[in-house]
Amino acid sequence: MERLQLIGGSYVARSIIANAQRCVNLYPERNPKDSPTPVTHYQRPGFRKLVSGPQAAVVRGLYRASNGNGYCVIGNRVFFISPGFFLTQIGALVSPNNNPVSFIDNGIDILLVDSSPVGYQIQMSNNAFSQIVDSTGTFVGATRVDYIDTFVLWNLPNTVNFGSTHSNSLIFDPLYTAGKVGYPDPLVTLMVNHDQILLIGQLKGEIWYDAGGALFPFAKLPGAYIEHGCAAPYSIAYQDIAVYWLSSDLQGQGVVVRQRGYSNERISNHALEYAIQQMAANGSITDAIGYTYQQGGHVFYVLIFPSGNETWVFDESTQDWHQRAWTDQAGNLNRDRSNCHAFIYGTNVVGDWQNGTLYALDPNYYTDQVSGDNGPISYIRGFPHIVAGRTSQGQMVLANGLELVFRSFMLDLECGNGPADLNGNPPQVGLRWSDTRGKTWGNTILQSAGATGHYLTRPTWKGLGLARDRVFEVNYSFAGPAALQGAWVDAELATK
Repeated sequence: MERLQLIGGSYVARSIIANAQRCVNLYPERNPKDSPTPVTHYQRPGFRKLVSGPQAAVVRGLYRASNGNGYCVIGNRVFFISPGFFLTQIGALVSPNNNPVSFIDNGIDILLVDSSPVGYQIQMSNNAFSQIVDSTGTFVGATRVDYIDTFVLWNLPNTVNFGSTHSNSLIFDPLYTAGKVGYPDPLVTLMVNHDQILLIGQLKGEIWYDAGGALFPFAKLPGAYIEHGCAAPYSIAYQDIAVYWLSSDLQGQGVVVRQRGYSNERISNHALEYAIQQMAANGSITDAIGYTYQQGGHVFYVLIFPSGNETWVFDESTQDWHQRAWTDQAGNLNRDRSNCHAFIYGTNVVGDWQNGTLYALDPNYYTDQVSGDNGPISYIRGFPHIVAGRTSQGQMVLANGLELVFRSFMLDLECGNGPADLNGNPPQVGLRWSDTRGKTWGNTILQSAGATGHYLTRPTWKGLGLARDRVFEVNYSFAGPAALQGAWVDAELATK
């Protein structure tokens, strides 16, 4: 038998005869050199309920303030999150939209915006909530706010301009505004990273810094250009010195980029870009939402497509993409339940896109606790096309279009940890395969994944027939640790 390796993440090519490797709710992790396999696939964290809001509505934003306190917006209501994850309403938004919101604070006050002409202020000392009243008319709402060197920044919608408050205050001044000058496209969003300001337009961007000017503190950094704009204003997110967003430019759209310092690079692959093209053709990608979180040494950039009903995740540690999904009661895969994220009170917290619930992203929780029910998580992994087999003399050779006899397929899966079902039966893992190069698939065949404590179980399927260029895919959903390390396959070159 030969080891069938799983090296990377999800890659379903535009033509699946090239690659048909789905990777859903599993992410690869590189192993030390002395491990049995170079890569192990782990299950994504489950959604463990922390608290539900008083209304079934989208969680539009989560925020950890600089003093450690938590805040969120559910529907049009603004809540303070106390330790223990209790919600106290402190205010309400007047605009009727369900856009993601943006928070920032200067250590004294929080500024909250929701892409409407209105903004809001929260006094951090007592959580007093009020609508922004700017007699100068300088502040007219924003899509995103940020902070640098005691100043709060925001974009001026539908213009090339951005604004800044005075130092350590939420005082607005018509003289404290400026516009990006490198290209005249509208400013879509902004981000402060590495003590610099990234101004991202529809087609291009540029970098500003705190120059300490007497009339206006900020100036454009000479020679620092970004040749990509932003297709989705809510897709921008950062970790460390990396900033991510879904781009558009003078050549097209739908490429995910990462800015590091003054270098900008493409991090999406052709398979993901094809999926993005399909979503753009069938609906929209402008509503894409991005956030980052760190867990177990992995930094994940989560990119959600509400209109496309898909969630894709980039793992900075492996440079691989995988897909995440929520399984509904009919067994259909949908985008996962998260709509926003913040690290609050030592917990990676996400907000639901529909029912007003806050969840913990819990790597030791193997179900999604949605609407009071613990629903299964569907783990799916496709394998590479099999185009080689052994001869009768035991040598491995390319089949060169000839048929292979598949004697057996043995899965290298962590077994013996899943709970039994209601009838006392051990959890099961399913295998299906395609003999049409990934175009059509046979029925799923189940095997036991081992009773509790049967750690040496190896799910095995035998007598799998003949095929040219076969593709295997496994799926399972039991609620316990079940890391995946590939498989062994016994495929023999058919006699002519």
